[in-house]
Amino acid sequence: MFRGFQSIIARRCGGIALAGFLLAGGAGQANAAPVFQVSFNAPTYSDGALITPPTATDTTTVGQDGWLNTSAGLTNNILVSNTATNGIVTLGTTGQDVRRPFEGGATITGGSAGLSADINVSAAQSGGDYFLHLSDAAGTSNFNDRVYIRSSGAGFQMALASGSGTPTYGTTVLNFGTTYHILARYDFVAGTGNDTGALYINPTSADGTLDTPYVTATTTGADATTLAAVGLRQGGCTSAPTLTIDNIQVIAVPEPTALGLLGAVGVLVLRRRRSA
Repeated sequence: MFRGFQSIIARRCGGIALAGFLLAGGAGQANAAPVFQVSFNAPTYSDGALITPPTATDTTTVGQDGWLNTSAGLTNNILVSNTATNGIVTLGTTGQDVRRPFEGGATITGGSAGLSADINVSAAQSGGDYFLHLSDAAGTSNFNDRVYIRSSGAGFQMALASGSGTPTYGTTVLNFGTTYHILARYDFVAGTGNDTGALYINPTSADGTLDTPYVTATTTGADATTLAAVGLRQGGCTSAPTLTIDNIQVIAVPEPTALGLLGAVGVLVLRRRRSA
């Protein structure tokens, strides 16, 4: 029966390998698969620069735990600091940008990608800039799922953009010095220039399906074709925020239509088995 079920799924889902989701039929978050996660803790990470390439243009010398320089120079390196129980990374204004490929060369090419992290913002600027994103394998120009911060009164606001361009910020003002768990979801949509997504603050579900978005993503720039790395960015000296970041995770979420089909096929198989 199990082999027969697999073959039904393969035929109905275009031959996609979905054996891991058999009989799931539930919400997307129940089927999310982590492709990358990091806490910056010792002993994997030690105090100091996340990566120190020998020249400003070097994008191939591997730093701590496989992080790579993206495009910026050696000034203002992104730094790791560890206590006895926790490690964090500090991002500042202008300087080094880095990326980390997903584990085992994993990629996301459909459905949704969920990029989450714990952040604590100490300062922001009125111009606003992005500090966290996803990219393709090359990781030097195609940045998607960009997470932005700008100052607002006594606190800050956040935005999410699918690619390059001007994002739309949320209206709720968040507090400096407070740790927030954020989730930036990127949704692949058939067509050109129309991928979507949403940003969540302290969500209760892994993919945001049970939560209200802080702000929906602004569709900007070119859609992603492949997401294969996570990036940290220190933006412009008049626009970038200053913050710590920890517990970064990226999950791949199958398309809801595929999940619904799996649920329907599972019910059909169970009914056939009971009637046999």
